[in-house]
Amino acid sequence: MELQYLAPQNFEEIFDHIVDLKISEDAIKKFLLDLNNAGLPANAFTGAVTCLKKRMKQISAPQNAIDVCGTGGDKLNTLNVSTAVCFVVAAAGVTVAKHGNKAISSNSGSADIFSELGIKISSDVAEIERNLREKKLCFLFAPYFHESLKNVAQIRKSLGVPTIFNFLGPLLNPANTHAQMIGVSRHDVMRKIAAATNSEKTYIVHGFDGMDEITLTDDSYLLRCEHGKIFAEEIVDPTKFGFAKVRLEDLKGEDPKYNAKKLIALLEGEKSAYRDIVVLNSAFALKLAGAVDKVEDGVELAKSLIDNNKAKETLELCIKN
Repeated sequence: MELQYLAPQNFEEIFDHIVDLKISEDAIKKFLLDLNNAGLPANAFTGAVTCLKKRMKQISAPQNAIDVCGTGGDKLNTLNVSTAVCFVVAAAGVTVAKHGNKAISSNSGSADIFSELGIKISSDVAEIERNLREKKLCFLFAPYFHESLKNVAQIRKSLGVPTIFNFLGPLLNPANTHAQMIGVSRHDVMRKIAAATNSEKTYIVHGFDGMDEITLTDDSYLLRCEHGKIFAEEIVDPTKFGFAKVRLEDLKGEDPKYNAKKLIALLEGEKSAYRDIVVLNSAFALKLAGAVDKVEDGVELAKSLIDNNKAKETLELCIKN
């Protein structure tokens, strides 16, 4: 079956046919490139998410669970921010179901860091759910939960350019978390991702420098959403929360070994631009999770969780089997 026989607005059906390989490889490639040329329409996101969620393996998470995940693709090769944020937020007693993958367009993805830190990456649902209950943190390695995407992996790779699939990861958390803080590498897809979210509360962020985090080199965009509806849009100026703006070079990472070493140093109290950006992003995540009433309170809480070794203890707990 070729795509022209499908109603163009029925993106869920189109993605059903794509991931089940019911259409030709050439037709899939053309469709994905056409989506790129069309600027990645919003209803394509909702259709793709609906299609893939029907096929994903799910886990049961506590009611208050949160995910902190970026789309990747900003090509800035920074240190791992959202991964470090997980340990800080979990140390505050907030359950974190961290969804992620290995590096695709960067030097070091979240899965690479978790492995380098010595944290077991499991596909066992019972073990993962136990970690969420007992350790307040688990890592959900995307390929273990989205086996249907294996069918299109080689097709995507052969195209050599990012497609809509590169932006879907944060929308497909197997834990269906209550709240999500989603970093996006392209400003023009922020609202489209917002429309495809299912979480009760979501922050969608994008740095003026292109970073898929709340950045420290410049201001950042922030969309506050509830059930896929945007109710506030604002600009985050880090200087208003007591942070000096920094050079991108101050946040640059290298390979997983280097990035993991810097993450451990951060949790051991090392002062740096890396610490500051992790504290700032943690503060917003803590506010989103309801652990604090104001971002300013989140900044102070995040600092104390690092300085009193609670975030490091969370890391050490996760390393233990």
